[in-house]
Amino acid sequence: MKAKKKLVRLLMVLMVSISIFSCSDGEDGVDGINGVDGTDGVDGQDGLDGLQGEQGDTGTANVIYSEWMNPGFPPNVVGNDEVESTIAAPQITEEIINSGTILVFGRYSGFGSRIYQLPALIGQKFHQFRLNPAGGEFDLRINTLDGSDIGLNNSLTSVRYVIIPGGVTIDPASSASKSAKDYSSMSYEEIKAQFNIPE
Repeated sequence: MKAKKKLVRLLMVLMVSISIFSCSDGEDGVDGINGVDGTDGVDGQDGLDGLQGEQGDTGTANVIYSEWMNPGFPPNVVGNDEVESTIAAPQITEEIINSGTILVFGRYSGFGSRIYQLPALIGQKFHQFRLNPAGGEFDLRINTLDGSDIGLNNSLTSVRYVIIPGGVTIDPASSASKSAKDYSSMSYEEIKAQFNIPE
């Protein structure tokens, strides 16, 4: 009986041992299927470009010009080789004198009603202007080069000044394109076209 129990035990140990050693590693499980990539989001639409504003008039935001004014000379100047008058110009300030450009133009009769930038030599008469350093006015002067009388007709019928503050530059696309240093050499027609100055 004892021998039978021992045999049963031995068989059981043997079976357990065989089952332990005969077991092989299990196969790796099959990898799961990759999920489907999500759909890319739709790009938002670009916003509409704003409407382009109208181009402003060149220079008119800063450039100042006067009306055509009487030069204020006496009508008859006999026995004098020069004549002078003072023109009120409140927009010509000391700051403008120090940092900007001031142009004075004269309209003349007897010369095809031409407009000249001062200073100008017309015939034997030299026309010029002189600024008051404190601003507010300028002097006009005509004198003859040969010392002769100014005469009954000094020919200057009206004047206009144009103020170009510092920092206002010539439009390079303009037909009158010149550097700022050349304002004084530009004709009235060029200045008028550049800064949209009415006649």
